[in-house]
This record gives sequence, structure tokens and C-alpha cells, in this order.
Amino acid sequence: MNGAFMLTAFVLGFWCIWSANRDVNSIMESFGITIVAIVAKSLMEWSGPPHFDATMLAVWGILFVYSVITLELIDRFSNNMSLNLTIAIGSAVGWFFLAQWLFSAEGMAKVGSWVA
Repeated sequence: MNGAFMLTAFVLGFWCIWSANRDVNSIMESFGITIVAIVAKSLMEWSGPPHFDATMLAVWGILFVYSVITLELIDRFSNNMSLNLTIAIGSAVGWFFLAQWLFSAEGMAKVGSWVA
């Protein structure tokens, strides 16, 4: 289960580095990253097509918003390479641990209580 999260965290970190000093369309690019994450998770876990109920949509929505915020940070604060790398590493590590918690039983119960 962690392999898909690690792959997507790498994609997000790489995308942050690549997005430095260019005009970022954070909503569409985050949507693409989220779609890649959904496909990678379903393929790497051999779980078939994802089952989207209200809790799963909320979980993927939280990860989508996290990606949007990350790309907005890169868009606004990409002044030098060290700051870009710091934001990229921080956002990738944060995405990994956020996804790991959201897909745990505790995280699903917490998000489920929000949408119920």
C-alpha cells in the first residue's frame, strides 16, 4: 500500500522542482497528479477499479487540495533552487504521510465522521 503513496509523493516532489520559475496552473496540474495517484494505487494494489463513496471522495479531495497548496507555494516562492528543493521535499514527505494516515483505519474513521 505504501508503494503507490511513495510513487505519487515522488511525482509531486519532481513536479515541484520542474515547476520552478514557470507559470503553474495549480488546479489542473494537481488534478492530473490526483488522477495519477488514483490509477497508481488501484494498479499497484491489484484492487480493481476504485470504489468512490463519500469518504473516499473526501480523502482524494483532501489530497487534491494539498497538491494545489503545494503547487501554489512553488508558484509564489520559487526564488532560488534551495527554496524550491526545500518546498519539494517537504511537500513530498507531507503528501506521503498525509496519504498514509488518510488511508489508515483511524484516518478513514475521522474523514468518515466529517462526511456523515
